Amino acid sequence: MVLKLKAVYYFYMVTLSTETLPTLDELIKKAGDLQMMPQTARKVMELVSKESTTAIDLASVIEKDANITTRILKISNSAFYGLRQEIKTVQHAIVILGYKSVRSLVVASSSKAVHKRFGITEQLMWDGSVGTAIFARLLAKGKRPAVGELAFVGGLLHNVGKAIMNNECPKAYTEVMKNVYNTGTTFAEAEKKVFKYSHPEVGYGVITRWGLPENISKIIRFHQLSRLDPNAKEEVLKADEDLRTALACVEVAVELCRLLGVGYKDRVPDVKLDALEGSKILGLDSAKLDQIVPICEKSFLEEKAIFN
Repeated sequence: MVLKLKAVYYFYMVTLSTETLPTLDELIKKAGDLQMMPQTARKVMELVSKESTTAIDLASVIEKDANITTRILKISNSAFYGLRQEIKTVQHAIVILGYKSVRSLVVASSSKAVHKRFGITEQLMWDGSVGTAIFARLLAKGKRPAVGELAFVGGLLHNVGKAIMNNECPKAYTEVMKNVYNTGTTFAEAEKKVFKYSHPEVGYGVITRWGLPENISKIIRFHQLSRLDPNAKEEVLKADEDLRTALACVEVAVELCRLLGVGYKDRVPDVKLDALEGSKILGLDSAKLDQIVPICEKSFLEEKAIFN
């Protein structure tokens, strides 16, 4: 116990003098100007939001990127969608799965590129993003299936602010992660101690600067529903049902990741899922949540490999 307390004290006392921390506005501007999300993904999200877009339009953009095309076909033919027929072309995937599902696949195939490097820290972040996306999609199926793909994309991108903070200030973000793993605090709380701002603020600012759809940027901004100030919470509760449901799914999914240790060094057993604002919106009491947890864990173990 004494050794653990000394370790925690040491982590708090490590100096960050070798790394100058940017202000929130400086970080958003720098990351926003870099356009780390691949152009194909940004173009696909733009096209899917337009009613005039055809399957041919969408396929022609996607097929210019061989890596994304390969991954779309791989995931389309995996157990994730459970199709009985083989998908052989991007256009076929669009026709069978729909525009929004293909958008999800493009984002899933592209968002790893946000990380400048890929070590243990980045793998944990990626696992957390994938776990949140898988869980959010499952939760949406039980409440409002039409928002499953929005919840998936929101879940996959909800951590983009973490990736950006880690890219630009890796030493400082190492301190954030040590704080989280040694004390059990949330990432947002640990980030504010080091940076004075948190990953939802960074993610929202950068995604907005990249020009991605507003409903996705709002999920990134508001996914910590239960910790929002009263004005922000009121804005969420007044949102249309699709966005409100997707936000609720992502919040519960984030906490499921903490409970199951997905994207964390260890499980966080004291997570109170039934106390979340998201659980209330989804109508999930403790009995229902007890049934959902093992289903989510099984799905993650079965599906995570196709996103790596």
